[in-house]
Amino acid sequence: METFLTVLFASAVTFLFVRGYLKKLTGAKKAARPAPVAAPVAASFAGTGKMRPCPRCAKPIGEASAFCSHCGAALAMWSVHRAAVNTPVAGAAKGKPKPVINASLCIGCGSCIEACPETGALEMAGGKAILSHPERCTGHAKCAEVCPTQGILYSYDGALQTVRVPMVKDNFETNVAGLFIVGELGGMGLIKTAVNEGKLVMDHVKKRVGRAEPAAAEGSDPETLRDVLIVGAGPAGLSAALTAHQYGLDYVAIEQGEIASTIRHYPRHKFLMAEPLQIPLYGPLYVSDGTKEALLAVWETIVSNTGVRVRTNERVENVKRDGSGFVVATSKGNYRAKNVILALGRRGTPRMLGVPGEELGKVAYSLIEAESYAGKKILVVGGGDSALEAAVGLSKHKRNQVTLSYRGGSFERARERNRKFIAEAEAQGLLTVRRNSQVKEIRADAVVLEAAGQAMEVPNDYVFALIGGVSPEEFLQKTGVEIVEKALAMAGEPAFS
Repeated sequence: METFLTVLFASAVTFLFVRGYLKKLTGAKKAARPAPVAAPVAASFAGTGKMRPCPRCAKPIGEASAFCSHCGAALAMWSVHRAAVNTPVAGAAKGKPKPVINASLCIGCGSCIEACPETGALEMAGGKAILSHPERCTGHAKCAEVCPTQGILYSYDGALQTVRVPMVKDNFETNVAGLFIVGELGGMGLIKTAVNEGKLVMDHVKKRVGRAEPAAAEGSDPETLRDVLIVGAGPAGLSAALTAHQYGLDYVAIEQGEIASTIRHYPRHKFLMAEPLQIPLYGPLYVSDGTKEALLAVWETIVSNTGVRVRTNERVENVKRDGSGFVVATSKGNYRAKNVILALGRRGTPRMLGVPGEELGKVAYSLIEAESYAGKKILVVGGGDSALEAAVGLSKHKRNQVTLSYRGGSFERARERNRKFIAEAEAQGLLTVRRNSQVKEIRADAVVLEAAGQAMEVPNDYVFALIGGVSPEEFLQKTGVEIVEKALAMAGEPAFS
C-alpha cells in the first residue's frame, strides 16, 4: 500500500509539471501568432507576409513563425539547416565588431570577464560566458586575447557565428542519398532538440521504406538488407531507434561505447534539462533534478522497459554506398541497410589511454565546464592544445590541484599562446607539469604515473584524457558528406550548447 501511494504521488507531481509545461508551450505559440486579420488564414502567421513550407508537414507557414500552426513543430530545430552557406564578399561594408563566444569551446574559466575593461559587458550564465550588454562593448578585444580555448572571435554585420557543419536538408538527409544526420553532429546540441530530430528523421525513413507490416524479430544474417541502420545511441540515436522499434521497421542501432556516451562524458551533477520530453515508445519524460546522473538512470530504464535493440561497444569504421543501399563496416562485422542515420555527436572517437582503471566514471575525454570543478585533484593527460587549455582553465585562481602529464619533453604540437599560458601557470605555481611521464594505472582515489623508470602515486579525483582521436568530420568526408561553413545569427538558438 505504501509503495502504491508513493507511485501515485510521484505520478501526480509529474502530471502537474507536464501540464504546466504544456500551458507554457501553448502560451508561447499563441504569443508568436498575431491577432487574426481579414486576410488569408495562412498569411496571418507571417510577420512579413512571406510564406514558406513547414519542414515537417510541408504546409504553408509564416516566414517569421516560431511554431508551425498546423503540426506544432518548433522551427528553431531547422535554424542551422536553413542558414545560408558562408560566402564572404570582398569589400563588403563592416559595422562595429562584437565578440562572439563559441559556447562549445567556452570552458567557463572567466578569463574574458576579468580582462574586459568595460564592467558588465560580459558575464557568466549557465557556466558559459555571454555578451550580456553589447552596448557596453567598445571593441578592445582583450577577451579574445586571453581566452585559453580561442573560443572568442570578433565579427561584423550583426555578430554572426561561423560553424562548420554537414550540408543537411530539411528532412535531415545529406548530399549522399539515404544517409541522414541528426543531433549534435548536425549543429544543434540541445538534448530536447536531439530527441525531436531522432523521431522526425525516422518519420521520413518510414515513408521512404513504405513497409506494409512490422518486420520480424532482428536476425543475425549480415546479408540481410535492413530498412535502416542507426549509428550512435545518444539522445538523437536512441530516439531514432525507439521510433523505428515503434514503427516495426527492420533496424539495428550501433554504439561505439555505452548508451548515451555523450551524456556520460559530461561532468558529474551537470544540469542538463529542465523541461519534459516526449520519448518515442515511452511517453512523457520528466527528470526531477535534470542532472546527468538522473537522466542516465532514466535512459537505462527506457531501454530495459521498451526492448529497443542497441549493440554497444561496437565501432563503425566505414559507411559505403552500394547499388541497393549501404554496406556498413564495424569492428565486429558488416551490415547492409537501405538507409543510414548518423547520430554520432561532435566528439568523434577519442583515443584511449589503454590502462587499468580507465573504465572508472571519473575518467572523461573532454572538458565541458571548468567552473564545475572546485577543490579537486585533477590529472590532465596530453600535450596538444585541448590538454593545455583544459589544464589552464582548471587551475585558474588555484581553483583545483592540477597535474598535467605529457609523454614528451616539450609541447611542440600546441599553439605558441597555449605554451605561454602553461609556462606562466607553472611559474606561478598554479599547476604541476610532469613531462616525459605516462599513466600506468587509474585508481578510485589516485593515479599511478611513470617517469624515468620510476612509478609515483598521485592523489586524484578526476582524469581528463585529452590525447586526440578521430574527428567526426574526417569520418563524414570519407563517406562523401559535404561539409560547409554557415553563418548563424546569435539571436537564435546556439549551434552547440
